[in-house]
Formats: sequence, structure tokens, C-alpha cells
Amino acid sequence: MKTKKLLARLAGFLSADQTAQQKELKSIRKVLKKLKAKERDLNARLEQTPPGDEHGEIVQKLQVIYAQRRKGVERVRELKGRKQDPSTP
Repeated sequence: MKTKKLLARLAGFLSADQTAQQKELKSIRKVLKKLKAKERDLNARLEQTPPGDEHGEIVQKLQVIYAQRRKGVERVRELKGRKQDPSTP
């Protein structure tokens, strides 16, 4: 293959990877927004719920949502870092 053809193929692979990363970023951000809304709702319910079984369940759900959001934010930062620094494998 000629150099031009090889470079064109390489550019195609790189742009496909970047497109996939953009799609992943959009989907993660959408999920993060939904999780944030759910967290707000649970916090409001927690304030209105007296201590007891339901209170403990809400706290546990909040902890899970917090962990999920934290992982999502870390993934977004990781993808942004890769997008900004294309030399990273």
C-alpha cells in the first residue's frame, strides 16, 4: 500500500475511536443527570421519613447512587483526558 492509503486508513481508525468516545461521553452524561435527579428525590424523601426501616433503605440507595455517580464522573474525566491528549494509547 502507498503511504497516502495507509494514512487514510489510520485516520479512519482514529476518527472512529473518537466518535465512539463522544457517544460514550453523551450517554454517560445523560445517565449522570438522571442519577442526580434521583439523588435529589431520595434526599427529599429522606428528610420527610422518620428513622426506621424505610429510612435505612433510602440511605442505602443514596450510597449506591453516590458510588455510581462517582464512577461515572471518573469515566468522563478519563475520556476527556484521552480526547485532549491523543498520544495516550
